[in-house]
Amino acid sequence: MKCPKCNSTQTVKNGHRKDRQCYKCKQCGRQFLEFYRPWQYSQKVKLQCLDLYLEGMEVRAIERLTNIHHTTILGWIRQVGLETLNRSKLKNY
Repeated sequence: MKCPKCNSTQTVKNGHRKDRQCYKCKQCGRQFLEFYRPWQYSQKVKLQCLDLYLEGMEVRAIERLTNIHHTTILGWIRQVGLETLNRSKLKNY
């Protein structure tokens, strides 16, 4: 196993995180995973959260209902808002 920071091969196992093996570099002390997977929610879940928000539900209430962190939901709201804003600007030109 090679350290992604210093490329040293002097690494040791260092516990587990969500059923994945963690490692620690003896040279630089960096902790890392053997491989990283992207954490993504489906488009259906995103649209459900956005619909709830548009219906007037507060972001924290959506968080309690869906178990998706409120900052993630706020990011989706901002993303959709920016996309809508950019489309409307394009129509004006």
